[in-house]
Amino acid sequence: MATKTSLKRGFKAKAERIATECREKLGIHPCAPLCAFALAKFLGIVIYDATYFLSELYEKNKLAGLNGNDCGWSALTMTNKDGKRLIIHNPFHTAARQQSNIMHEIAHILCEHKKKPLPEGINLPFGMRDFDKEQEDEAIYLGATLQLSRPCLLWAKKRNMSNSEIANHFNASLEMVNFRISGTGVNKQYFKKKIV
Repeated sequence: MATKTSLKRGFKAKAERIATECREKLGIHPCAPLCAFALAKFLGIVIYDATYFLSELYEKNKLAGLNGNDCGWSALTMTNKDGKRLIIHNPFHTAARQQSNIMHEIAHILCEHKKKPLPEGINLPFGMRDFDKEQEDEAIYLGATLQLSRPCLLWAKKRNMSNSEIANHFNASLEMVNFRISGTGVNKQYFKKKIV
């Protein structure tokens, strides 16, 4: 998760609007869980798991580099020769982490982030790009908001759900729930309403 962000003024409110609009367009309740795979399909984004591109000649132990949450690689977005966006993701991560990874990549697409041209003479390996802090902060925030919008969090708090229950209900990690609750001020808002 991002610590110090470079988010532009108004971006957080924009992210909440996008999360609500996505649920509306998919015909689901504003407080319902939003599946990253369903959202990608609706947006016409094809998702591949990384094993799709590996030859059948590879033995399962050759995939060990992708296996586990600490492998250092989650997902990437690419454009094919027809100009369509596609996402390749690590299928060995937990289901909740996969949701987060894919939401992050969808956020890059929804924000219309463009790859910066690399300085002359610099070549990065396939699928890698130059790091742009502003774009990454936007994708982190929007991806997290798509997964756990403010209305979702308020809905859960009204039902006295614990952070673990929220994580299970929305197929999110506990870390993601904590990140969103602390970043939205939902606890303060909810408890203030209870007192009044």
